[in-house]
Amino acid sequence: MRHSLYDIHQFRPALYTLLTLGLCGFALAAQTPGMWVLAMVGIGINAWLVWTDRFRPLPRFVANVITLAAFAYVTLQVRQLGPRSVLVIGQFLVLLQLIKLYEQRANRDYAQLIVLSLLLMVAAAINTASLLFGLMFIAYLFLSLYCCLLFHLKVETDQARAAIATPDERLHPGTLRQDQRNLSQSMRRLTAFVSLVSVVMAIGVFVLFPRGTGAGLLGPLQFRQSETLTGFSDQVGFQNVAKITQNDEVAAHVKLWKNDVPVQGGEPILLRGLTLDIYNGDGTDGGGAWQWSRVREQPRSFELRSGEPAELTGQNPIPEGDRWRQEVTLQPTGTQALFAMPGIISYRPFRGHTVYLTRWDQSLRSYEPIRQTVQYEVISTGVLTASPRPVMSLEDGGGVTGGIGGYFRSRKLPGSSVIDPRIDQYARRPDVAGPELAQRNAPAGESSPLDETIAANIENHLRTTFAYTLDLTDAKRIEGQDPMVAFLYDLKRGHCEYFAGAMTLMCQTLGLQARMVVGFKSDEFNPLVNQFVVRQAHAHAWVEVLMPNGTWKTFDPTSGRDPRQGQRQTGLLSRMKHLVEYLEYTWATKVVAYDGDSRDNVTDNLEQSIVNTANNSQAIFGKLPEYLEAAGLWLASKFLGPLIGLMILVMFGAIGWFVFERWRLRRRAVRIGLDALPQSEQLRLARQLGFYDDLIRLLERRQIVRPKHLTPKEFSDTLSFLPAEVYDAVRRLTHLFYRIRFGGAELTPGRRDMLGMVIERLDRTMPP
Repeated sequence: MRHSLYDIHQFRPALYTLLTLGLCGFALAAQTPGMWVLAMVGIGINAWLVWTDRFRPLPRFVANVITLAAFAYVTLQVRQLGPRSVLVIGQFLVLLQLIKLYEQRANRDYAQLIVLSLLLMVAAAINTASLLFGLMFIAYLFLSLYCCLLFHLKVETDQARAAIATPDERLHPGTLRQDQRNLSQSMRRLTAFVSLVSVVMAIGVFVLFPRGTGAGLLGPLQFRQSETLTGFSDQVGFQNVAKITQNDEVAAHVKLWKNDVPVQGGEPILLRGLTLDIYNGDGTDGGGAWQWSRVREQPRSFELRSGEPAELTGQNPIPEGDRWRQEVTLQPTGTQALFAMPGIISYRPFRGHTVYLTRWDQSLRSYEPIRQTVQYEVISTGVLTASPRPVMSLEDGGGVTGGIGGYFRSRKLPGSSVIDPRIDQYARRPDVAGPELAQRNAPAGESSPLDETIAANIENHLRTTFAYTLDLTDAKRIEGQDPMVAFLYDLKRGHCEYFAGAMTLMCQTLGLQARMVVGFKSDEFNPLVNQFVVRQAHAHAWVEVLMPNGTWKTFDPTSGRDPRQGQRQTGLLSRMKHLVEYLEYTWATKVVAYDGDSRDNVTDNLEQSIVNTANNSQAIFGKLPEYLEAAGLWLASKFLGPLIGLMILVMFGAIGWFVFERWRLRRRAVRIGLDALPQSEQLRLARQLGFYDDLIRLLERRQIVRPKHLTPKEFSDTLSFLPAEVYDAVRRLTHLFYRIRFGGAELTPGRRDMLGMVIERLDRTMPP
């Protein structure tokens, strides 16, 4: 076994590499670093034992006991987890691989290891859309093909050795080295050929037979993707501080057009998620303490099919002005919120799902929590116009319907925010609301021309007086107090939810109609794909105040907002980061999300491109004489037809010459005995050995013909009757023939020309 080529020198290293790659892929998909470390240690110890000849197979009885125990454990876990138990099954496959590694005795065990590794990668592929895993999976497929071919050769070699029973000691070392060189080259060529065919077939199947939406056979088996938004939630509470800066994961990608002109970054974009207009105070009137909530909707939901835009404006007049078109790719969030710029007038999903819109605050929401990546297009005006708010009694508990956005008030929620009197006192200070507050004489809840100035004064006060921070580790001293009161009087610092919440309450207590908005604020632009990158660290909260003209104006009171926004990287590192994100985005949208609609879009775009190209080419060629005549080149215009005809003749002549040259090289290969080689090798050697073919034809013209039973060297030895100079030249040319034919030597074009001159000199020197 020491000299068995594929048993030790190639097959086992390839097998260990294949197993390692499969385990890394599953650990990446399942996010189980502990299991990965355990498996790597097991494979490393086994490889060391085999390499040092210390390996002894595990007794089958022990292996069977371990397998049965693991199977019983997996059965219990599967019954508890139900259909979503691929993780446990994958761990069981990892354990089976380790058992087979330490139990290997024959080729059957190697085959089982390859199959188990493939099943493990399939389980991982079901449950991840990572670009890194995709690249790893592609490398795994090529390596598995190579490993399977090696395994087949190993099995055939073992069977041949058992049948012939030739001891290793009787094998010549030169024969082994030649086999190693030839077989390695053949294996690489075979692997490359089969891989090329497989890739072409895979691309064809992928393009022509797109996958479904994931809700079919394998849908229940897929893992839940990460759905945790660290900076955004449906409700805002102040008991736990969100560690927003610790999560730099991408939450969404947004392509933006302003009046059909692509936006190339510059200004930050605000993506509204939902609005919160009720603060529950200490919770004595119902609801959680110190929490913001929104009025509960009675939704009127409707199904939107892929590619069909829906107007969502109801009976509101659409304001004139700019149109902002947004293509949003939203990652799984676990919430129902869909994010868009204000003033939504139409919505189009790229894949059908149920959505509804609250007319009062223009919040666009999905009917179900978002568990998979969602793509949609929204057209907004950028201006949010107020809608009539339903009025109802809190006692009836009923609902007001009548179009999208009708909702009811729950008895558990107060009719308006519960505001501590100290917040009202703070808001009425002259340095906070400004002197304009004394001149405001509108009733509470109705807008006044001074509302914009008052809100701007409060915004400026919070920006200049308070500090932005996420570090509230000393907040225990305010436990039991209203966080908004503590923020204004004690802490004087906090994150964006404190700033927005405090401004909203101060505006409400002064009689202004105000609400807090939670969503994302991002100015990170990736120029490679011309889209904004929205990260979880970009989660933000701001304030909207109703103006007398019926529009909601945005105010951002947060001080030093850029502790999150200003950490953008510049230079080479930023470009590399954008490149990786571009690749991940392309992989997710063009490969992972490829379905029937995507195939139809590709087909339509391809057909449209062909039609446009044909039309443009026809138009260009049709107008080319006019262009030439307009430039004063009337003579060139007259000869344009003959010139095109000449170009066509030259093209056909080049094709004919190419065909003739290949035919001539094949004839030459047959004459010098190369017809048994592969076609590509025939053509290469025919070009290199053209001088020898010219020599043979020269001798044939002198009635000297090489018998078929003689080799070129034997034939040259029989020509001693020729003049000494000619005889020596023929011997040297024959020796060069062997160096090129069997030694791998190459002739440059210059040396081939020199050899042609030698043949011509021989023609003049030899007698008739």
